[in-house]
Amino acid sequence: MDFILDLRTLSFVVAVVSLVSLVVMVTIWRINQRQPGMRHWLLAGLFSVPGFLVMPAMVIWRQPLLEGVWISQSVSLLTLSCVLVGSLRFRGFLPRLRWPWLLLVPAVQWLCLLSIGHHPAGRYLVHDLLATGLLLATAVTFGWHSIPEQRPVFRLAVALQVLLAIALAWRWGLAWQLQDDLAVLHNPWQGGFYLLVVVYNIGLTYTISLVCYQQAHLRTLSLAQQDALTGLPNRRSFDDTLDREVSRAERSGSRFGLVMIDLNGFKQVNDRYGHAAGDALLIEVARRLRLVARSGDFVARLGGDEFCVLLHDLEAADALPQALGRLQELVNGPAQVLGHAVTIEASFGAAVWPQDGAQPGELMKQADERMYRQKAELKAARLASAARPGMA
Repeated sequence: MDFILDLRTLSFVVAVVSLVSLVVMVTIWRINQRQPGMRHWLLAGLFSVPGFLVMPAMVIWRQPLLEGVWISQSVSLLTLSCVLVGSLRFRGFLPRLRWPWLLLVPAVQWLCLLSIGHHPAGRYLVHDLLATGLLLATAVTFGWHSIPEQRPVFRLAVALQVLLAIALAWRWGLAWQLQDDLAVLHNPWQGGFYLLVVVYNIGLTYTISLVCYQQAHLRTLSLAQQDALTGLPNRRSFDDTLDREVSRAERSGSRFGLVMIDLNGFKQVNDRYGHAAGDALLIEVARRLRLVARSGDFVARLGGDEFCVLLHDLEAADALPQALGRLQELVNGPAQVLGHAVTIEASFGAAVWPQDGAQPGELMKQADERMYRQKAELKAARLASAARPGMA
């Protein structure tokens, strides 16, 4: 056991593990180059290798070990800074950060060492305190508000950071008690700490690969359930949501409404101004629907020029007419489409659960029929208006 936990042997093991982790990190980076934070995580892997090679090099070249400790600790702080920045970028909490800022934490370390002079345990007291802060900040970054699908992987990342932070806090307490850097370096428990660093290196690489895979998977799922043009949920997402809404309403007994929307004259816009103008019109309608939808309402594009809205909290007798009025008032009206002035006119048809149908198909059929009935009435009104003398 003494040989396994020998400091020199473990220093070499940590360096080899860091090198292997770097090779894996390069592979992850090549696959996920556009992922926010990936470059900083790659930098962390690049810095960790020379940082952990310092101690074996000092042993081979018979140099003072404490000088190697100081260099290794400086590089490790730079490594942990890159891990933190990468995590912040990945979670979307940090805009672009210029590279010189990464040197801030090692600079703070050097300033602290200068301020405390030749304190016999200064190296560990300064490094472990700063490193613990960086690890806890990374843990908070991963543990901050996340969607349920991300939580298992993010919890693993948090546990990894907290575990090493606890070990560093313990070593800081040891340095405070022993008041001697060399005594801390050769303490029997230092071997266990190095083993924990091996676990951290392997775990960090594994966790980064997991979060990148998960992010790519979530993006694929989002594309599968999102309309590429408008960004609204698509027909597949609508069908799933409507099924869930019916099941929820059956349990709670609360009413909800389904509104089908179809644009009138959309083909004429395409024929007159081109398909780009038609796409821009659909995007504008989607924007207006997002504005009018209340919190909790669901808006989707079913395809072509058809949209739908799921309305909640329709217990009041006038709730549906009021909601339809809001939709019609905001969606219908003049708009600028690629520099062309057009007038948006849509037909609306609504159905309420359970009065108009207890099943999704029944609700959609009722709403569709009422929407096409309104479309026919609007068309008849236009024809009648055009037929009157003096009307163009």
